[in-house]
Amino acid sequence: MLLWIYNILQLVLLPFAPACLLVLLLRKRYRHTLPARLGLGLGLPRDGSPRIWIHALSVGEVNAASPLVHGIRKTWPEALLVCSATTATGMQAMESTARRTGGTAIPSPIDCYPVARRFARVVRPDCFILVETDLWPNWLWQMRRLGARLLLVNGSISARAARRLKRLPWAARLLYGPFDLIVAQSRDDLDRLSMLGIPGEKLLFVGNLKYDVSVPSKDGKARLELKRAYGLESSGFLWVAGSTHPGEEEVILDAHLRARRGFQGLQLLVAPRDPGRGEEVANMARERGLSARRRTQGQVDERIDVLVLDTLGELAGCYAMGDVAFVGGTLVPVGGHNLLEPACHGVPVLFGPHVESCRETALELELRRGGAMVRSGTELAVALEELLRRPEKRERMACSARALVEDNRGAMDRHLDLVAGLLDKRGGRGE
Repeated sequence: MLLWIYNILQLVLLPFAPACLLVLLLRKRYRHTLPARLGLGLGLPRDGSPRIWIHALSVGEVNAASPLVHGIRKTWPEALLVCSATTATGMQAMESTARRTGGTAIPSPIDCYPVARRFARVVRPDCFILVETDLWPNWLWQMRRLGARLLLVNGSISARAARRLKRLPWAARLLYGPFDLIVAQSRDDLDRLSMLGIPGEKLLFVGNLKYDVSVPSKDGKARLELKRAYGLESSGFLWVAGSTHPGEEEVILDAHLRARRGFQGLQLLVAPRDPGRGEEVANMARERGLSARRRTQGQVDERIDVLVLDTLGELAGCYAMGDVAFVGGTLVPVGGHNLLEPACHGVPVLFGPHVESCRETALELELRRGGAMVRSGTELAVALEELLRRPEKRERMACSARALVEDNRGAMDRHLDLVAGLLDKRGGRGE
């Protein structure tokens, strides 16, 4: 009944559909995927068993999903792996993951009944795995009706969203009802999901997949070679500001200017969350008298003050070059990004107060003294200068950050056990 109401509302809005499609066609990043989002020309292989579909919203969720995708391929080498993402940048990251695991990457469907029905019938998954969020009723319920088992992993919901959904219990049933199991990202998320009336037997917490990133060995020589490969000074300090948003880059560049007074030769690698903003960020640096180069411009011989990482898929590895890291989306009310990417490389982690999306990790980093919260540009500059000035504190924080990741690994194996259990129960298919 709830799904019928949802689709009736879509019919009411149908006159606006041509305008929405036109907007997508006018946006270059979505234009070439539009036919596939409508279910046309998906071109999926016919063989492969079991058939497992993994979906993530954007780059952050794809990165969280990547260890699980690799684990699934290792556990079920003959499986058909279908990987999808919603955003354009997420699709680029998911295509890379699919290539490395022998999977097939497709865009996510537009969530109207005929399109969702076609996708479900073409992919015919035995198991559908959604990473974190991006809940679309038609899509989910169509797969459920065709006999697929549905698993939500690293499930998260903010306190604000949970309060809103609690006032609309029918909406919670529509969004979460199709899932066989919902694995929360943290115990806080587990409590908030339970508050929505989701049956207790569906809810689990078995650890955060984000801790199962590959933990590289500490190799000073490799670090220096990596810096040279990026056209950075092999000697001297470098700090990395990753996944930054508008309103943060100005603060970061001002903190960099202040820190350079005491540390001549200090360099900054800044990675905007949207790589398309690379030139904008580079210009901000130049306006402050700093020499800046974008990664996509290639390497040049001239020394630079700021390298703008305007590419996808490189940031996690770039944290290894840093003496200090700052993770963006935290000085502006975005909610934060993956604090574990620098932590796994043994780099002290700084972040702002807006950590709604990664609160548990932020608290753990602060508790273990592997990271620190800064509430303003001034605090960021002070913390940066102190860490550069005090190598013993920098090393203690680095070791604590890395230990946090190592101590919490193992969630992937527990998730693979859940996938195996669902596949064993999948039974017959609907028509």
